[in-house]
Amino acid sequence: MSDGVARFCTSCGAPVVPGEAFCTSCGARSDSAAPATPPSVAPSAPAAAVPAPMPPGPAPAAGAERVLAVIGNLTRQSGFMGMKQSTYSLVITDHRLIFAELTREKITAMVNQARDSAKAEGKGFFGQWGAQIGSSFNYHEVYWQMPPDAALAETPGNFAIPRSEFQKAKFKLGVTDEGHNTPDRLIIKAASGKYEFAVNGSLGAVKDAFRQTGLA
Repeated sequence: MSDGVARFCTSCGAPVVPGEAFCTSCGARSDSAAPATPPSVAPSAPAAAVPAPMPPGPAPAAGAERVLAVIGNLTRQSGFMGMKQSTYSLVITDHRLIFAELTREKITAMVNQARDSAKAEGKGFFGQWGAQIGSSFNYHEVYWQMPPDAALAETPGNFAIPRSEFQKAKFKLGVTDEGHNTPDRLIIKAASGKYEFAVNGSLGAVKDAFRQTGLA
């Protein structure tokens, strides 16, 4: 007879049918059953217990200068009648505008590295040539990872304009007149003077970069 106390199999936790010699669930002898509450089942972990994705690295230190935009392939004319041309990358940070010159030495080093890498990958003449062209045109991308101070000190021709001295940026579309082409231009006015560059790329992308960084 039942003593009124619920019994459960100590092997699988299933209720034991009174009078049965064996557990009807797992086959264990029912005399091993003892008064108990059903074995506790560990509750499934709440959603909050699921590990969250790792954060994207340490946040910059308070007050650290941050790169907001990088614009490449800007050409500045100087010297007698503008005969001298220098190519710059513009690094816009939350503190200043840094102009990093693309020197001949730097171009030579980049082209050689791109050619050697393409050759090591088994690319032929045209593949190596394309890699050399792409290396110089996309060089400005390195400034996303380079600290602003390092970018400024990279070559003697580099210079910077503090954002506090920045006044205005103008974006002028080039024109074609009787076979004579003039490039799109970026003109920056600052307390220290006027800086004018030919844009060898998308003028719209340059304008967007200035707008997104609060300079237009």
